[in-house]
Amino acid sequence: MQNFTGKVVFIAGGSTGLGKSIAEILVARGAHVTIFGRRLQVLQQTRQELLQLAISPKQEINAVALDLMNAAQKVFREQPRTPDALYCVAGGCVSQLGFFTDLSSQQLEQCMQNNYLTSAFPAHSLLKLWIDEDKKSSGDEGQKTRQLIFISSAAALCNVPGYIAYAAPKCAQRALADTLRQEAAIYSTATCQYKVHCAFPNTFMTDAFLDEQKTKPDLTKRIESSDGPIEKLKTKMLSAEYVAEYIVRGVAKGDFALVSDFDTEVLWSNMVGSSPKRGFGFVDSILGLLSGFLVWPILRYIWTRMCTQAQKKSV
Repeated sequence: MQNFTGKVVFIAGGSTGLGKSIAEILVARGAHVTIFGRRLQVLQQTRQELLQLAISPKQEINAVALDLMNAAQKVFREQPRTPDALYCVAGGCVSQLGFFTDLSSQQLEQCMQNNYLTSAFPAHSLLKLWIDEDKKSSGDEGQKTRQLIFISSAAALCNVPGYIAYAAPKCAQRALADTLRQEAAIYSTATCQYKVHCAFPNTFMTDAFLDEQKTKPDLTKRIESSDGPIEKLKTKMLSAEYVAEYIVRGVAKGDFALVSDFDTEVLWSNMVGSSPKRGFGFVDSILGLLSGFLVWPILRYIWTRMCTQAQKKSV
């Protein structure tokens, strides 16, 4: 179990769901944590719960309400501590599920804002703050590591109808993380290393997932195997706590790509591109061959057939 005593972590979108679970893990292991979000009442309630998990009275647990797309730079600079890491978790698609032509242009725009800009703007603001501080630093503080962790989605690795508004910004988020990972070498110095990570969680059980189920197309449910009774889904789906633990461990391990289940490992292995493979790369290389030559040809056939059948039923 990693010890985060003395580490300072910001979590954009830390009041509920996966962000809250990540905050709980970090607080329980000694970190100073500040959660950010729009809903002040929910933030304050989560903060009280996090305070109960603190292992030291010296830990600082803060909650700040803000619009992540507008005020991040000013608010970050006002915080009492500069973070060692930022988790960009804000997002979701409860009100933007559906097929492309069924969605309005406003829904497409909102989904891009909620799932891409709420990561891009805070990361941009904090990176500028870090660089400014590093320029003024004497270097006497010792070696520092700055980490940006983007929470993308398995939806960025596959083409599931019904998630079209959500998949596009999640792909953009992955591209941002990957390009910034390379660009980080420009900012790193002998005394400060910048690291970037990107997580691709599959569907997991949260209140947001339960809300999504109310409006999610039946075709989408069948493709992602979420078409069963809720009680049955709760027994087979991953929990937010499990996914959060996997992400926190992956960040500590140093991998760029963080995946928490075998299905997503298979998806990732065939979508690596110029990204670094996990570990020594052996597993991703083998899975990539199997995925490209076997898994995807079969899935493409099955999914296309399911879409064709869905079209016939709608006529």
